[in-house]
Amino acid sequence: MRRIRIRTLLALTLGGLVLIATVLVLGIAFSASMRNTFELLNQRMVLVLDGIENEVRDKLGSASSLVDGIAAELQTAHSHATTPQEITDVLTVVLATAPDVGVLLFWDNDFVLRGVAREPDGTLFQLPPERVTDPRQRHSLETVPADLPHVWGPPVASEGQTFLNVVTRVPDNTYDVRYVGAAVSLAQFSKYVSAVGERYGATAFILYGDDALAAHPYLAGPGEGADAFGVVPISEALDPVIAALPDAEALPFTRGAQAEGITARQVELGDEDIFIVMTRELSGFGDKPLTIGAYYRADQVGGAIDRLFLSGIAGLVVVVVAVITALLIGGILSRPVRRLAESATAIARLETATAPRPKGSAIAEIDDQARAFNVMLDGLKVFETYVPKQLVQRLIALGEKESVESELRELTVMFTDIVGFTAIADRMGADETAQFLNRHFSILADCIQAQNGSVDKYIGDAIMAFWGAPDRLDDHAARAVACARMIAEAITRDNRRRARKGLKPIRIRIGLHTGAAVVGNIGAPGRVNYTIIGDTVNVAQRLETLGRRFDDGSDAVVLMSADTARLAAEDGGLSEDEREDAGAHTFAGVSGEVSVIRLKGAFRSDEPGQPSSTDVQARTPDALKTG
Repeated sequence: MRRIRIRTLLALTLGGLVLIATVLVLGIAFSASMRNTFELLNQRMVLVLDGIENEVRDKLGSASSLVDGIAAELQTAHSHATTPQEITDVLTVVLATAPDVGVLLFWDNDFVLRGVAREPDGTLFQLPPERVTDPRQRHSLETVPADLPHVWGPPVASEGQTFLNVVTRVPDNTYDVRYVGAAVSLAQFSKYVSAVGERYGATAFILYGDDALAAHPYLAGPGEGADAFGVVPISEALDPVIAALPDAEALPFTRGAQAEGITARQVELGDEDIFIVMTRELSGFGDKPLTIGAYYRADQVGGAIDRLFLSGIAGLVVVVVAVITALLIGGILSRPVRRLAESATAIARLETATAPRPKGSAIAEIDDQARAFNVMLDGLKVFETYVPKQLVQRLIALGEKESVESELRELTVMFTDIVGFTAIADRMGADETAQFLNRHFSILADCIQAQNGSVDKYIGDAIMAFWGAPDRLDDHAARAVACARMIAEAITRDNRRRARKGLKPIRIRIGLHTGAAVVGNIGAPGRVNYTIIGDTVNVAQRLETLGRRFDDGSDAVVLMSADTARLAAEDGGLSEDEREDAGAHTFAGVSGEVSVIRLKGAFRSDEPGQPSSTDVQARTPDALKTG
């Protein structure tokens, strides 16, 4: 197969530089058009909410100005209203001149309430005097600060209507008036926001806080929902756009609006029903901020964006036609390079078994690269057989410096051993023994890896593993105990499988100990192991051996030091019901006694209807198959 040099292929693509320049020009023009379009959208958002905010501040400001003005008038000496009735008459005249306000009230020093209210049809009527006896209402009035001109309270429901109310405290005066208040009907507010929304081609609304609907066109009536009493929780709003607000997604192109305190979101009510919702918080009108907002269908602004994209597409069509040839040539280069990158990525994850093999190429350099890569991949597959992949992954994650340095660290060490393996192995051939051990070690290694443990080495029929390195684990003892429990349960399940096939059960001993050990790379410069050494390792091995004294026929005998049991219990990995005191024991080469705990559990494979260990051995005295 004839091969072509990369430099020759690149020479064929130099003509594409002209096309690249064309794309850059189109890109700059397209970017500028996009920016201008989105700036116009942002300006529209600001314009709409500014209009709603001005309307809201005007209506609410009218109410607060009334109470401030009345309070100031009552402190002057030339007021002609002296009796409660005369003051009520004055409030009636004032309310008639303020169509935005629904109620004017005043309380005397004995908390007797008087005032005038507006009917839905605009008729004014005076309220009968009523003493405030509710302690909560009196407390609410008494806590109105004297140093503030007025205070807005939360929405109040009364006589089938809901009001936003404002109250001011009147300093000492000669008219027996202690507080003056006003209220604005939320139903009237719904009419206001409905009119504002129509003016800007949007649906306007007001939220109280971020979880309740206070004003909306459908609350202005007549119609469904117009008789709602009190503020409406968003989740119960009849408007599906409002009900979906908590799940709305932020729009990425509204930085200009955000600078004006506007939050823009997108609500999707189906494949085609998409709405743009914009909101802004207003503070100073109660404990919770008022959130003014408006929304409109996305297709109201989609036309400008669609035209923008069409103009860009028209320019790109010309470029696409010109670059097809260049893309075809580029594909000749990209495909083998991409396959090589995929193989390298798989190898970086140590997945050499599934890493794709790069194919040959007509390009000389890429073909040579593929051949060399495949030779390396074959070598790594052989190497992976003898090096634990999980350990290598952890060491790579830690970095070269931290993974290489040896240090003294608290760890939990595990030793396992098969009971009577020598006798078992004597009845097997070499291949059968290897198959048997490979299956057994696979069961144990899966449990160890599931608890983030590291397999240190296989010693005949035994495994040495540890927790706490290379990864630092605060709960290493609890993980080791959990792993021992998993191994015991896995061996029990496997023995039941073996029993159904007429095979002998396998029984194991496990020893666990927690303590300080030296961990790191140990060995000669040309051959090192990432391993641990120290008395902690010796004690764990002695505990495994001690398990012979506690052999009661269980599938697994798990012994641990009291240190391991204590740490595992502190981390919630060992309950009192699982502990069995096995006494204190002395071990060769270990100073002092070691308190031993046995892990309790139903680690027996004998079940009703299943052959027992003795039955199986009687039926198969001369053959122990690998299963």
